[in-house]
Amino acid sequence: MWVALSVALVFIWLLLLRIPKLGPLLFNLLFPVFFAGLMLGCRALEQGKKLDMSYLFAGFRENASALVTVGGIYLVGMLIVLAVIFGSSDALPKLPEKPTPEDVAMFQNTLKKMTGPILSGIVLYIPLMMLTWFAPLLIIFRKMPALAALKASFTACIQNIGAFTLYGTVIVVLWIAATLPMLIGLVVVLPVIFCSIYASYMDIFERGDEATA
Repeated sequence: MWVALSVALVFIWLLLLRIPKLGPLLFNLLFPVFFAGLMLGCRALEQGKKLDMSYLFAGFRENASALVTVGGIYLVGMLIVLAVIFGSSDALPKLPEKPTPEDVAMFQNTLKKMTGPILSGIVLYIPLMMLTWFAPLLIIFRKMPALAALKASFTACIQNIGAFTLYGTVIVVLWIAATLPMLIGLVVVLPVIFCSIYASYMDIFERGDEATA
């Protein structure tokens, strides 16, 4: 069922990407809603309930406006990151199927020029990820408003920065490995990522409270 949910989410993503300009924006706005539904699916499994396809859309019944707000903030942040990376530099040239040495040299030269903007974009993207990482879970499980959830997510990531860095590195490696064979690996990696995010939320926010009580 996790594979089926992942395939459905990837299908929605690819479908929206076919809508020029508006599609990617719409997916970024709605992704926290879909993600929240999957987190509700994790909670259901933990409670011994059965996972089904309806959980992909369950977030639309759980404070969807706050979840879309998180998606909007992430979208604005991503546009800023992309503006920093591509705003003052040329886009990477597309290599032909059989590139000549001149094509490769031009690509490498453009990539070198973009090193500074890319690093600056990464510096901006990391805090954006920290802001939004746990926010959907805090909205659906703790009924937090969007801004409070963003703040709590960022604080939790900062307080666990070592684990967050190691976890992020592993996720990036898994993501790259999964996307190489025509995105097929995503149907295996995505469930692992979703469930691991829920597990980390439980460790930081729920079980931490139980230990303090």
